[in-house]
Amino acid sequence: MRAVGPLLGGLAALSLSMYAIAKEAPVLTYGDQESLTTTMAIVRGELGSGFSFYGQKRLMAACMQGMTGFWFSLAAPEQRKAHAENCLGHALSYAENTPLESLTWTVAARASFVLGDHDGLNRYLGYARRSAPNEQWVAGLRVNLAEDALAALSDINRLEHDQDLSLMVLSRKGISAIAGRYWANEGFRERITAVVEKMPNEDQRRFVSSVRRAAHN
Repeated sequence: MRAVGPLLGGLAALSLSMYAIAKEAPVLTYGDQESLTTTMAIVRGELGSGFSFYGQKRLMAACMQGMTGFWFSLAAPEQRKAHAENCLGHALSYAENTPLESLTWTVAARASFVLGDHDGLNRYLGYARRSAPNEQWVAGLRVNLAEDALAALSDINRLEHDQDLSLMVLSRKGISAIAGRYWANEGFRERITAVVEKMPNEDQRRFVSSVRRAAHN
């Protein structure tokens, strides 16, 4: 009889593991997050929310790719809408139990923007920044979204966008991306110049050097 307890515990653990594998499998087996197969699976609602952190991050990366990549510019409006709605649902479902995952909130903000929900855009973008204010890679995603949605940003998100721009200037990869945008967008040139002028002289010099390199590429 003493063996019954450990046996039941082992069976319960096995059942939980099999449930996790079954729930995670669609997310992990639909190609990589940049594939058209994955994007269309999201459109059709064939992918469930990620069970693990890795599965969720993979799903959120696929959602972000679908809403910002080449497919999005060519897809029919109803496909873009279905994709954004499903990504928003996955993001909010995961965030119920993991409210401090910045990529998830950034996806929710991007999906809200696609769906024309500016209140949701501003709310989730604020959550995204507060959950990871100093992670430069996700700050880059927030910057791209904020630039696309500039006219819809609240005053506080405009201010925090400037803070994200400052953070990007501090990293080599971030400053390269910003330097490229500098020459492509006149309005952005004015905004980033105002931000950089408030930064230390050394950061200003690095920014000017990066802009000059971008001009010759």
